[in-house]
Amino acid sequence: MSDIEDSYQNPRKHRVIHWNPEDEEAAERARSTRRKMVTFGVTSGIFFVAIIATLILWKNPDEDAKALADRLGITEEAVPERNFQEAFASRSKADLEMETAQIGLEKIRQMRVNHAVLTTKLVAIEREFLQAEELMGRNAYERAHELFLSVNEQAEEFSNLVEAKIATQEMYDNFLIRVDELKPSKHLNPEAYDAAFEAASAGKQFLSEGSFTASESKLTEATEKLQEIENSINSFIRENSAMGHRYIALGEGTKAVEAFINLLTVDPQNEDAIIQIERAKNADKVFELLTNAESLERSDAFEDALQNYQEAFNIDAKSAKAQNSLSRVRRKIENRDFNKHLSIAQNAEQAGRYDEAIEHFQIALTVFPDRKGLADAISKAREDKRRTDITRLITKAYALETDNRDWEGAREIYQQLYEMEPNLQEAKDGLLRTGKVIRSLLRYEKYLEISTIEAQRLEFDQARMSFDQAMQSKPEYLPLSDDTKRLQQHLITQSQPVPVLFVSDMATWVSVQGPTARKPTKLKETNINLRPGKYRVIGRKKGYEDVQFQLIIRGGVPQSPLTVICNEKL
Repeated sequence: MSDIEDSYQNPRKHRVIHWNPEDEEAAERARSTRRKMVTFGVTSGIFFVAIIATLILWKNPDEDAKALADRLGITEEAVPERNFQEAFASRSKADLEMETAQIGLEKIRQMRVNHAVLTTKLVAIEREFLQAEELMGRNAYERAHELFLSVNEQAEEFSNLVEAKIATQEMYDNFLIRVDELKPSKHLNPEAYDAAFEAASAGKQFLSEGSFTASESKLTEATEKLQEIENSINSFIRENSAMGHRYIALGEGTKAVEAFINLLTVDPQNEDAIIQIERAKNADKVFELLTNAESLERSDAFEDALQNYQEAFNIDAKSAKAQNSLSRVRRKIENRDFNKHLSIAQNAEQAGRYDEAIEHFQIALTVFPDRKGLADAISKAREDKRRTDITRLITKAYALETDNRDWEGAREIYQQLYEMEPNLQEAKDGLLRTGKVIRSLLRYEKYLEISTIEAQRLEFDQARMSFDQAMQSKPEYLPLSDDTKRLQQHLITQSQPVPVLFVSDMATWVSVQGPTARKPTKLKETNINLRPGKYRVIGRKKGYEDVQFQLIIRGGVPQSPLTVICNEKL
């Protein structure tokens, strides 16, 4: 890093501009106050002159403009020769551009500068903005508009420069990090390493001078050179890794360790190299075990071969040869044992032990999945077992129906029988029979639940209908539960009308909406029998606000008199 750092021992001198944003803001507030006072005075004067001129013209409409100017004491030189409409348009454009400039200036003030060139540009933009404000105060709107446009363009350019500076600085910082990481491996490509330093030094110099585009170009060049170094490192790693793996396979552990140690000199954290070094320490022993195991396997000593392969694998679990050999010998042992499982299965089938027979047939089938004769043997054993199971399941299902009333359990068995034998008539009849009872029970429980909910909501008519539907669905053998009996008695009580005394003034039309509806009528005192439930009572009288309220009637509960009179005028 000394080459880069030395280039900045004698930095270029810059003129220092003292700038205090807080003083500028205070001065700006003072200037703004003065401008407002001057503008207010000028506007008031113009308005006063306009009023006097209007009065004079109204009294003497034929008097010419010169006489009017003489009366007001205004000479020809004092009368402004400008188009006020154009002046208003110019000021509007200048105001709009000034507002944009203020926003842009505030934005760039908040940016991180930290650079002499950028600081100088910011001061210049601030100075031009103040000049434009001064021109606004002197009503030089067109010139102010031009300056504000310039301020906006410079603010945009300044923002782009700041972003370029930040991006370039980030590139340089990243270069420093990467070059430090690659330093131990620079001997693999010294030309690229030196070229990277040279380009980075130039990039840093351009960055200090404020030439951000040139700096970015040089730093990009430096980064590309670092990539060449990384490519050299990756090539070195691949070559040594391949060499080390080849030596391990040949049992030459010392040479393998040497190759992987070379790899670690440029990539100390390479996990594969670290693992392979440990493997290489036992490469000679593993190679000997694998050689002996191959000899035993060729002589059909499968167990001994398997033991050697397993020992080699235990020492070096990364050995692909040991892994493959273990699988191969195990398969040979399984082939040898196939006839034993087949014999056990056949003996069990003859003795009627179908589950045992099927189990051993399946073990044999896992070894030779394509043997058709073995699959047929399993099918026959299953068929024999199926016939035996059908007889047992039918007996069990009948018992659940007749003895326990366990319709769900019986239906599950019938469903199992139907899946075993779709044409079995006992299974079809059992499914229909149990399904009918289960559906009746479900409807019964559903309507009871609905009736209970409706009764809780005071919807007694619907609750009675739901209860009747539940009773229609109830199987004959099923007694009513205590809860059902209480619900039944409750609905009976809530079916009896309750007398309610309505009191009115013979001028209010009284209507009742609910289970027992009543058309609008005028009344004084009238008893109305209402079935239990929810009601809405409405009173209407012409010229008065309606009276509405809810009425809840419960069976067995006396109802207080109800007064319905409209007495609030509209």
